[in-house]
Amino acid sequence: MHLRALIILTVLFATYSSPAVSHEGRPVYVEVTQQSPTNYALRWKIPPVIASGAEPLIRLSGMDCGISAGEAKPSLAGTHFYACAKGAEALQIDLLYQGTNPVLSTLVLYRTLDGNEQSIMAGPDETSVPLPVAETFWQVAKRYVLTGMDHILEGYDHLLFVLCLMLLSGSLQRILITVTGFTLGHSLTLGMSALAGWSLPPTFVEPLIAFSILILATEVAAKREDTLAYRYPAVIATGFGLLHGFGFGGALAEIGLPYGLKIQALAFFNIGVEVGQLLFVVVAYAAYRLASGATKIFHTSFTVRDLKPLAIYPTGIIAAYWAIVRVAGIWQ
Repeated sequence: MHLRALIILTVLFATYSSPAVSHEGRPVYVEVTQQSPTNYALRWKIPPVIASGAEPLIRLSGMDCGISAGEAKPSLAGTHFYACAKGAEALQIDLLYQGTNPVLSTLVLYRTLDGNEQSIMAGPDETSVPLPVAETFWQVAKRYVLTGMDHILEGYDHLLFVLCLMLLSGSLQRILITVTGFTLGHSLTLGMSALAGWSLPPTFVEPLIAFSILILATEVAAKREDTLAYRYPAVIATGFGLLHGFGFGGALAEIGLPYGLKIQALAFFNIGVEVGQLLFVVVAYAAYRLASGATKIFHTSFTVRDLKPLAIYPTGIIAAYWAIVRVAGIWQ
């Protein structure tokens, strides 16, 4: 049994075995155990705060699911066995209150046939609690790659940081080495955040990400080639990548990792981030090469060097604005 489920059961045992008090804080406890591909055991226990005769009817519903023996009746505790269609999906727990819900939350412990367990907490206003659907390896791969790509391509602060790295690096070879350092840095802290739970609060991470962009923008605008950032951009990128990885980890925490495929889902999310990052680098470098070719073809006095201030000053202004807003948000 997983540690998380053990803790939940221990707390429930302690609370249910203690005397009733005036304020009922215990949730409705529902346990669903898959016993075969088509059979499920449903057990529940309801705090005795509900008046006799007003207990909710708790049932498993979904794809052709029905009680294999007996009849569903409201009670404070009980067990029912259900038979469902083969390959049933979109199962859910229904709580049918006969009167009003006396502000009771619901805790569902779902145990699948392969031994994986997942706990789901639902508020008093939720009378239907969907059970998580098991995903195949390729479904997980597709979902998390696309999620990773969406996150990096919609994360304008991360993209502006990559743009600063490109402007600081200069040549294509230095760009590739520097971006690789950034990848190594954020991959490390993303893994720590997702698997080990070593995370930093967003109120701390988000302002620092904005400051990291502002620092690099200042370095690019200074046009000095004797600074540490200019001489070793890959080292700077790796260091700041550790910070950005916690930002990626926060986004991944919002969608969670599927049981049984956590490492694979994390890997695919990171792959999606890298694919999106690579697409941005390719597009930005292609635009740079096109601008370089245009200045030569039309023999204009405007050079590619003139493009750098046009890119870096707006980037610095935006980063400064983000830094101020995010720091101010901490004190609100």
